Amino acid sequence: MRTNNSIKLFKRGRLPILLSGLLVLAGCAGNPLRSYDSEMRTTVALVQGGQLEQALQLLEKNNKPLFAADEARDKEGRAKEKTVLDSVNGRDILYYFEKGELLSLKTDYEGSRDSWLMADEIVRTWEDDYRTNPTKLLGDIGAFLVSDRVRRYDGQDYEKVFLSAKLALDHILLGNFDHARVEMKKTVEREKLIESFREKEYEKLQEEQKQKGVKTDTKDLSAHGYPLDELDAPEVRRLKNGYQNAFAHYLAGYFFEVTGEPSMAEPGYRNALALQPDSKLIKEKLGRTGSRRAGPGQTDVLFVVESGFAPAWKSVTIPLPIPVNGRFVATPLSFPIVKSEGKGYMPNALRINGKDYPVETLVDVDAMARRQLRDQLPGIMGRTVVRAVAKSALQYQAQKKGGAVAGIITGIASVVTEQADERAWRTLPERLAVARAVLPRGSAALEFDTGNGLFRGEVMVGNRVTVIPIRLANGTVYVGQPRIEAWADAFTDEPVKAPPRARRAGAKQAPKKAGAAAQ
Repeated sequence: MRTNNSIKLFKRGRLPILLSGLLVLAGCAGNPLRSYDSEMRTTVALVQGGQLEQALQLLEKNNKPLFAADEARDKEGRAKEKTVLDSVNGRDILYYFEKGELLSLKTDYEGSRDSWLMADEIVRTWEDDYRTNPTKLLGDIGAFLVSDRVRRYDGQDYEKVFLSAKLALDHILLGNFDHARVEMKKTVEREKLIESFREKEYEKLQEEQKQKGVKTDTKDLSAHGYPLDELDAPEVRRLKNGYQNAFAHYLAGYFFEVTGEPSMAEPGYRNALALQPDSKLIKEKLGRTGSRRAGPGQTDVLFVVESGFAPAWKSVTIPLPIPVNGRFVATPLSFPIVKSEGKGYMPNALRINGKDYPVETLVDVDAMARRQLRDQLPGIMGRTVVRAVAKSALQYQAQKKGGAVAGIITGIASVVTEQADERAWRTLPERLAVARAVLPRGSAALEFDTGNGLFRGEVMVGNRVTVIPIRLANGTVYVGQPRIEAWADAFTDEPVKAPPRARRAGAKQAPKKAGAAAQ
């Protein structure tokens, strides 16, 4: 394996300076090498305890800029929030992912939408970069020589698609149907672009490894203790890929069906069924879209039931033989694993006005994350091995030119920076399910098992479109409510009086006892 390029970089002084700078930053909050998994554990625990304000405060604290930043301004000169697109000191996409989710649980759908739009700006920049200059994304020398963790984080593939689905849901809850249509169209386009990018990335990887004489096989990881079998579980292999989202397509099918556009609804249901071929709920709709229309004074209601939290991405160290100065040396290398935080409880049914309606899971984020890692592991392994060769050559040259102390410093910097990327949207649900019910407009009694007792509450059913989001988080239940007042002019049906305030259930439910929704 060749190391000449690494030696040249050392002689030019670029790589030692970069490694030393990252070593200094390693203990700072908000730095590229922070442990995002450790950072988010307390935030998740606060959400589980119904303490959303404290979770938001902690999120802000953990995302303070490293240094004082100049105020960013838009083209008209107005002050705007600074993102990583404006400066390395700006907020990253994970901040907007997590903040949007927390505000959504608070039923602050305007704030949630605005936060996710900031995240979407970063994703769209990634998409534009790929369309106009794919080599910029496919060949990042800094990532090869330092760590995947220092690359700008543009979101996992499944997170990019989930973002469009979440935005569409927020727009529906706010009554912004034109914007919801845009997000539904964007979901399909985003999935196709991700597919194209990953195909070209794989081709680029093969070319890089051939040029550098590097051969990698994920079986080598398994032989040295990497849990490869977890990435090959039946629920992972059943998925077509790690990014397409059955709920996003089902939501489009529902939306177009209830707004009277069956020709637009059919493709949504078809795409959802391709991703979840065993779904009874989807099969019931496909081919019969619009056949079961809500009667006068009724609404076809979609309940979106989310449970648990997305799995953590963690770094594990695996010793692999790496060529150093003409001989193979067992070198500790770090690779990501997906670690489930425990299955969230999902009720089998919702009881609404005394009648049971089945709940069916459409998305398993844990399985999606493992499928994505399974598909991308060869690329991650290739980058890690190439990086290890470069760092070994660097340490050898440092010791040769600067003595033992220089070699030790370079070695420490290499160890600090050689950690797998742990970044991921942690407040996403672990599973997402749906239930459908044709209900009379007005107040509806809602009851379901939380795994920690019964939840009993009340929701409002509005005009032709009503989506009710529900989130179960270890016994704490959050029930959202669409802004029905925003829909009064959207349809000719007689409007339903809106509730005084969107309801939220955020209190621990006592086992085997009905719990009231917290106001």
